[in-house]
Amino acid sequence: MRPAYRSDIDGLRAIAVLLVVAFHAFPASIRGGFIGVDVFFVISGFLITSIICQARRADDFSYRVFYARRINRIFPALTLVLISCAVVGWFVLFPVDYRDAGRSIGFGAAFLSNLSLLYDAGYFEAAAELNPLLHLWSLGVEEQFYLLWPPVLLLAWRWKHGPLLVAVAVLLASFIANIALTPSHALAAFYLPVTRFWELMVGCLLAIATIAGPDRDLAAMPGFGALCARLAPHEKMVRACGAWLGLLLIGIGALLITSERGFPGWWAVLPVLGAALLIAAGPATGVSRVLLGNRLMVSIGLISYPLYLWHWPLLAAIRIVRFGEEPPPLMKLIAVLMAFALAYFTYRIVELPFRYRPTRRKTAAAFAALAVVGLAGAVIHAAGGFPSRFGPELKAITADLQGESTTAYRLDTCFLGGDKIFSAECDDAAPADAPRIVLWGDSHAAHLYPGLRALQRDGRGFRLSQYTAGGCPPIFGFEGIEARFCRASNDRVHERLRALKPDTVILAARQWHNYDGPDADPAAADALIHATLRELRALGVRRIVVVGRVPTWRTPPKRVLAQAYRELAAGMITPAQIPLRDSRHLDSTHADDNQRLRSLFESEGAEFISPTQSFCNPDGCLLAAPDGSGTPVTHDGSHLTPAASIFLVRERAREILGK
Repeated sequence: MRPAYRSDIDGLRAIAVLLVVAFHAFPASIRGGFIGVDVFFVISGFLITSIICQARRADDFSYRVFYARRINRIFPALTLVLISCAVVGWFVLFPVDYRDAGRSIGFGAAFLSNLSLLYDAGYFEAAAELNPLLHLWSLGVEEQFYLLWPPVLLLAWRWKHGPLLVAVAVLLASFIANIALTPSHALAAFYLPVTRFWELMVGCLLAIATIAGPDRDLAAMPGFGALCARLAPHEKMVRACGAWLGLLLIGIGALLITSERGFPGWWAVLPVLGAALLIAAGPATGVSRVLLGNRLMVSIGLISYPLYLWHWPLLAAIRIVRFGEEPPPLMKLIAVLMAFALAYFTYRIVELPFRYRPTRRKTAAAFAALAVVGLAGAVIHAAGGFPSRFGPELKAITADLQGESTTAYRLDTCFLGGDKIFSAECDDAAPADAPRIVLWGDSHAAHLYPGLRALQRDGRGFRLSQYTAGGCPPIFGFEGIEARFCRASNDRVHERLRALKPDTVILAARQWHNYDGPDADPAAADALIHATLRELRALGVRRIVVVGRVPTWRTPPKRVLAQAYRELAAGMITPAQIPLRDSRHLDSTHADDNQRLRSLFESEGAEFISPTQSFCNPDGCLLAAPDGSGTPVTHDGSHLTPAASIFLVRERAREILGK
């Protein structure tokens, strides 16, 4: 059940892993390097189907042997990397981050990382570069394929053209799903196996077409035999042209495809077709012998699997210890070299003994070890990341600030993340004679709710309504690209405003222009904003209050404070040197936004409040809410914690209430 070795395929593996590693280390330089994963998918589909077809032709296929070899190939190295992440995470990760790492370890061991990432992905998802196991999503897709495809192929083997027809049917269905989902549900198209299987099926179809044997391969299909006969005299030239074209397609994909483009979609055809052409060209072409088959490329290809496993945790680790700041190129280069070294030793010491000297005991041990690591990840998650590892002075910093904040924002009731209906509790009913304030906008409006609610409890005498939706600025007619529900959500807000006739509407948004990226038209956005303000006036709204951007951080305040406390524990600073404010870690790209927004909104008679005046002075911006709790002002780079929200709203209560 092992096909003939092809050094050119190991060379193609080298191209794939080098693209991925280069992209992860230097994303600004190799912007399309992530297509290396798509090349891996084609290789996997080809090799797995070749194994099955070869064994089936010899009437020698065994599910036990097939899956035992998959276990021996994949489980040992993965187990080692997951254990390493769990051990290192104990020392460097805060409880909430270690809790999430435990979840990633558990889902990674179960080969469900792609589905977990899709489920968790949302408006407040953690920065991808700080997730040390983000890259395991592709392993999940492959393993799900390994479980589903063999029984389907073997069932189809009963019919003459069964394998070919089934492979074509699965490929077309998956590709159509990919094309249909990519424009409207990009995350689902990226992570779901149903939208990725076509890439593996290209490799499968290539294997079936050439290896399945009489009555089942491509030559058995009407017309193809004659075509092959005509091409036979030119076979060498056809293969050489195919190899060069395949290499060119992968190169074009790496240059032109970026994360901003809809992917996979049609763009994925470039690397997938390129990989298929290189495999189909065979090992005898000049490209295969000189480029793919040379000793260096083959050596990298042999360690490509452990290199893929190791490189991302190392790159994520240096970003974590630098609290999210991008490391200098030399540091990233050192991490990449370390990944190569670890990959080599993993291949020699861990992978080879299991793959080439397998026994039932080794297979059982590999399976059991990965299962235990997965359970350990579940325990880490259930224990909340073991917060007892940190002293009480770090309690406010290491708490689950995101969970506490989104709960205070009233997530899924009055702060929506999809095409849902606002709950009845979003409108206060009493006191009936009090003026009504409506809070409308995206997450930057939702983070004002805890402060407004505290102000209401202070006896300021107003009723409060909250209509906030992630990714949706408070603009009538706004068409979201990612958040396609925005227009419908804002239309419902329009109807509620017509019925409520509020005295004051508070508007806030993460940004008002280029919300869905740099291709948005600023002039068109301005026109929609002006039209929205006039429509609010027409609905009878007396006061329109716009709250500008809060200070935005490149490194979240909790990480800046945590670093200071670690230096305190190490005796490097004194308690008096724990910073109250900071400017070094601010994101200066939005420094002038509030000034521009003030001019825009005040020209239409709206009142504008800049949070910068409350949080910042010439010494920098507040890191923690000044209530004595030590709670950081944001739970990420820009979303206020409840304590900071209460501070801001109370500080600017006179301007908010107009009295």
